[in-house]
Amino acid sequence: MKHFRGVHEEDLHHFFHVPPREFSRNIDREKLGIALGATLYIPGSMPNITTKLTNLHLKNLTNAIICLEDSIADFELIEAENNVIHTLRLIDQGFKIGDIAEHDLPLLFLRIRNVEQLQKLVEQLGHTIGLFTGIVFPKCTASNAESFLSCLQTINLHYSTSLYALPILETKEIIYAETREQELAHLYMLFKQFEDIILTIRVGATDFTSLFSLRRPGNRTVYDIKLIADCLTAILNKFLRQEDHFIISGPVYDYFNAPNHYEFSHTLTDFEEILWKEVQLDIDNGFTGKTCIHPSQIEIVNAAYIVPKEVYDDAYLIVGSKEATNGVLRSSARNKMNEVKPHYNWALKILIQAEIYGVLKENVTSLDFLQHIKNVQSTRRLEINN
Repeated sequence: MKHFRGVHEEDLHHFFHVPPREFSRNIDREKLGIALGATLYIPGSMPNITTKLTNLHLKNLTNAIICLEDSIADFELIEAENNVIHTLRLIDQGFKIGDIAEHDLPLLFLRIRNVEQLQKLVEQLGHTIGLFTGIVFPKCTASNAESFLSCLQTINLHYSTSLYALPILETKEIIYAETREQELAHLYMLFKQFEDIILTIRVGATDFTSLFSLRRPGNRTVYDIKLIADCLTAILNKFLRQEDHFIISGPVYDYFNAPNHYEFSHTLTDFEEILWKEVQLDIDNGFTGKTCIHPSQIEIVNAAYIVPKEVYDDAYLIVGSKEATNGVLRSSARNKMNEVKPHYNWALKILIQAEIYGVLKENVTSLDFLQHIKNVQSTRRLEINN
């Protein structure tokens, strides 16, 4: 697996000082959490999931969540469950006969409704459940988190799998001010007990807004909705602390362009500009990665995590100088102060990010690279449609 694998190697070398490196589900947990980037939601009821995941248009997708929760109407749940089981069996058969290679598919996660549903699916899938990288637990609270996480531990022991947990914080206990502090404290203690299997903590801003009968408009970032921004800040404050090594993924931006606009646009549209701005704010505030609901969002999110050359040089200098000095260093660009002690943890994370997403050449921006991807995609779709 590699970010921007749909971009030709010669183009990567044109834009990148250090190109993205390959990674797999078997790398260090914290590094894998950083590597997820844009995570695409796919309804479990969608037909031909395997075919869609191997589509050339999704070549830059590195991971996807197959959803059996809010995206599935109650009346179609059984059909969606059967569709997911059928999909996993097709993938398993494809691997065995050589029709599908591991690098053909993104990392897969399954979003379930409750523990009972997970247990039922595992009974039907058996060891095939190991084709997933992790299980997404929605509406995670202090009252259900332990049963979610304990169930996953039991599955891992019984089937010799190494499935990760991805709990989602999105309930009234967390968004309501009077219960927030106690709820987050209880969840923190539970998550610390299961820290080694928690890949990312995710947040459900859409569920949060629904509790106040709100929906953010497409021309606003989630940080403009103060009720939500305050809650996101509290979640980050509780789980982002360096000594805990949790990765927290950014909330979904639930707007995208109409298909005809998406396919032939060479520049960022209004919705894409808001998404781009929101991802910058995600990064500035400490989120890593983002839930996506449309393929057009994938490259926008992932491009934001490519490391600029100047930032990489600063991080490399700080980490490389730790043994020689723990004082102040002048940046190579001679425009900022680098202090080894307070900037060291930041620098370590930047170097991991650089390894996964790559480092741009000097005077090249992530928007330059994103523009190139959009141009290539638009040209490719024009050729297909003609």
